[in-house]
Amino acid sequence: MSSIMTQRGSGNMALLLPDGIGIRMMRSSDMSQVRALHTKLLPIAYPTAFFLQLLVQPQHMCLIATCDGKVIAFASATMEIRQSTPGPLGSSRDQDRSTGGGAPRVTLLTLGVSPEFQRQGIARRLVHEVVQRLRSSCGAPCHESPPAPSLDSTDAVILCAEVARDNSPGQSFYSHLGMQRQLEADKQSGFGSKVHTCMVLGVMRTVPVS
Repeated sequence: MSSIMTQRGSGNMALLLPDGIGIRMMRSSDMSQVRALHTKLLPIAYPTAFFLQLLVQPQHMCLIATCDGKVIAFASATMEIRQSTPGPLGSSRDQDRSTGGGAPRVTLLTLGVSPEFQRQGIARRLVHEVVQRLRSSCGAPCHESPPAPSLDSTDAVILCAEVARDNSPGQSFYSHLGMQRQLEADKQSGFGSKVHTCMVLGVMRTVPVS
């Protein structure tokens, strides 16, 4: 169902940011800029409660990239610690083990970069860093069964995201991260949106980003 995130070109050099751009966690004072950028880049109108949740819920996080004090990119995500249990061969539990077993699961909620700053590695860096920070802050999982042999349980993270079905650049970006589109029926995204999305999924090994 999913592939190992190959980390093609994901060494420290590939994760370096352009000069003048920094990444940090969103603060309450950033909310108006972050909301405005969401509205500009995404087809879904996110309510105030969504952004408040990113600020106060420990399993949620929003990182922003800034340039000259202006928010130019964002990545928000949530983390779920999964515990796998043995199941019959071929069952959903067995499939779950093949994609990382009890590895923590990070769901990317939103991701966007201002057009003038795109294609500079900022989105890739944001994805790696939000996963790394969530994994560090939420702790490691407790395995009830061993993870798949190909994965190192100390750094494996299941990463998933929803992307609009007509968003070819977005799907291409996730594909280059090693995430595969899942074969499932169309679904409508939340918050009353009529945007039809598909799920992309992969397994990522966290890497240093400092």
